[in-house]
Parts: sequence; structure tokens; C-alpha cells
Amino acid sequence: MVNGQSIIYFAEEVIRKLSARLDYKLVLLENHEDNIILRAGRVEKMLRATSLSLAINLYLDGRDGFFYTNDLREDSVRAFIREAYETTRLLEPDETRTLADPDRYYRGGGPDLKNYDASLSEIDPEEKIRLLRETASEAEGADERVISLQTRYTDHQHKAQYLISNGFDQSERSSYCTLTSIVTVEGEGGQHPMDGWGETRIFFDQMPRTGTARTALERTLRKIGQRPAPGGRYRMILESPVAGSFLQPILSAMNGQALQQRASFLLGKLGQQVLSPLANIVDDPLQPGTRGASLFDYDGVRTQRRELFTEGRLQTYFIDTAMGRKLGMPPTTGGIHRLIMKPASRPSEPPGLSALSEPSILVTDFNGGNCDPATGNFSYGIEGFLLEGGVIVQPVSGMNITGNMLDVWQRLSHVANDADPWETELIPTLTFEDVAFSGL
Repeated sequence: MVNGQSIIYFAEEVIRKLSARLDYKLVLLENHEDNIILRAGRVEKMLRATSLSLAINLYLDGRDGFFYTNDLREDSVRAFIREAYETTRLLEPDETRTLADPDRYYRGGGPDLKNYDASLSEIDPEEKIRLLRETASEAEGADERVISLQTRYTDHQHKAQYLISNGFDQSERSSYCTLTSIVTVEGEGGQHPMDGWGETRIFFDQMPRTGTARTALERTLRKIGQRPAPGGRYRMILESPVAGSFLQPILSAMNGQALQQRASFLLGKLGQQVLSPLANIVDDPLQPGTRGASLFDYDGVRTQRRELFTEGRLQTYFIDTAMGRKLGMPPTTGGIHRLIMKPASRPSEPPGLSALSEPSILVTDFNGGNCDPATGNFSYGIEGFLLEGGVIVQPVSGMNITGNMLDVWQRLSHVANDADPWETELIPTLTFEDVAFSGL
């Protein structure tokens, strides 16, 4: 095997000898993962995986081929690249498929993002199991209705080196570790409610030692007695952990490929107010010590803070180099790194659940459903809680919400300040007025 530091340059040498007309993007990926599951006090599963792989894009006379291998022996890499070259020659040409403009590349000198824990793969697995046992002990024997308690620890280290033929040679790295507890209890009428809670950090020594399993148990017990509430129009409160899911169709509609295929309900709406004035959303990948932080994207283009929505006004689309050429629009970026929805600051807005006088439904999970990408019409199954006067009066399941994305997002009435700062999507609890629920 070629050593990890030289393999990408070995691959470059092979490509250059094949054809002077070839452009290329090479990415050497190195990943390490630990995955441990504790159930009923016993280690049920333990996985440690390390991988080294090479991803290649070849650009030849308007043709773009993508290839991937984890066989990094010299002879194998040489044969792999030759086969990739011959395959690329068979593709139909598409003149929009080119490398990014090198003037847009990240050229170094950026800040240390402080988002990599080099010790994760070196920590004794016994220490990670000890963390699991400490976490699980909070819920073990705490309630006789508990049927199952599973606690999982996962960590991931990622390194990538990029080499692009028109002048890009940079590397990046990141890490995270996650601790999750899932609890199932004996409910009513044969129901077995289940819920969980998780914590994620970049560094192992930042991981909370308490609270995860206890929170998971509390969230599960409050689901006992779930049933549909009467159908009708309610104030909808989306709990922070699931609020980001309701934003995904909006983000997907901003994608260049959806625009090019005319499968986006945001087509032609750049610069228009399409969401509530309370919607202020940015992508900010340059904050050190945060997940999702990155100095450049997969194409080598330097990242920057981008306003996505300002007081509900659509500020940008996600357009990579190829889509920019197809659409005749300047490229922006291929995707999102660290999404942040800013909390509301208007003093007239309700301060929280206790101020809600009308019946409301707090949504804590989505159970299937879909959104039409061309129209924005949606239908999702939900579960959560019926509130009266801001107090939970009934756990809810077996209900759907229906409507149109742009219509409902215009009725956003409150943005809280409770987003988890350790997530890559910082979307707080959101309140929407007059949403259609179907139930009893």
C-alpha cells in the first residue's frame, strides 16, 4: 500500500501520464469510528472501524466521471484510474461539468476551527463503556414500566485531503462524539411508547456525564396514553429537536438542481419575502469550536457566512459550478455547513408555552409523510402533546398536519432561543398559527 501522505500524489502522477487533456479532483478520505451499544447492563455491540479511500472526479472534453475505491495498493490504484479514464470516455458530454473557478478557491490562512479531537481513537474503550454505564444507571430501575433501555455511544474522526488540477491542494478534519439513550415502556392498551435523548460534542471530555438517560425516560413516560386529539386548526409548536425537519423542504427548494429541473416551489422567488418576517436564517461555517465549521466546500470553494433569509426574504440559492452554468447564474455554494435560525427579539412576542391561552399542539416528532417539491403542499404524521393554557393535557399520536409550506411559514409567530449549540442545524422551537390537524 502507498502510505497515506503520498497516495494522492501517486494518483495524480498516474492521471497525468494518461492524458494531458484530463482535469481531475482527488479526495483522500480517512475515517475512524467507534460504536458501542449497552442494553440491560451488558455491552450488546462494539464496533471499531477505520477506513482509507480515494474518490476521483475525471473531467475530459465535457465529460465528468466519478469513481471511488478503498483498494489503495499501487497496482490497484493504477488499474483503477485507467478503468476510470476509459469509462469517462464513454459518457455523454456535458459542457457545464467543469471544475470551479480557481479564483474562488480557499488559499489557506484561515483560522484554526478547533473542531477535531485527535484523542478519540486513542481513548481506552473501557472509558467509553464507563460513560455508557454511568449514563444508563440514571434510568435503570427507576420505573417498573421500563421494558427496554438502550444506551449508545458513537464517535467519528474525519480527515480529507483535496487535490484539484487547476490549483487546489488543501486538507480538512473534524470530529464528533454522541451519547444517546432510548427507552421503551409499557403503556396503555398494548401500546409501547418509545422516546430518546442524545448529546453531541466535538471533544470527548466535553460530553455530559449525567442527564441523557433520565431525560429519555421522562420523555417516554409522558407519552403513555397517546391518542388523537380532535381534528381542527391549532397553534402548532415545533420542538427544537424536530423543527429543523420542517425547514428541510424549504432548503431543498433552494437547491440549484431542483431549480434547473423546475421542481422547486421557490423558483423565481429570489429577493422576495416568502417566509414570515420572523425568519432570519444564515449559514455560518466559520465559527471555531462548532460542528459543521469548514473553510471550504467539496469543490474547494472558500466558505463564507451567507444570509439565506432576512426577515423572510429569500437571499440566495445553493448553486454549484455546474448548476450555475446550466441556469446562467453566478455560482454560490453547493450546500449548507452550519445552519442557524436567529431567535426572535421583538418584545411583543409570547415568551413561552405558559403564555399560550388557546389550545395548541406541541409537535415532538414526525412520523412519515411527504412534501411536493414543485408546489410545497405537504402532509406529515406527527406525535406530541395537546396543550391548554400552556399546560399538557393529553399526549397525542395518530394525527397529520397538512398545508402548503409557504403558507404555513408565513404564519410563523414566534422563534425561541433554545437551539442546541452542538448541532450542525441550530433551529429553535418554532410556533405557527392556524395549522390544520386531522385526528378524531
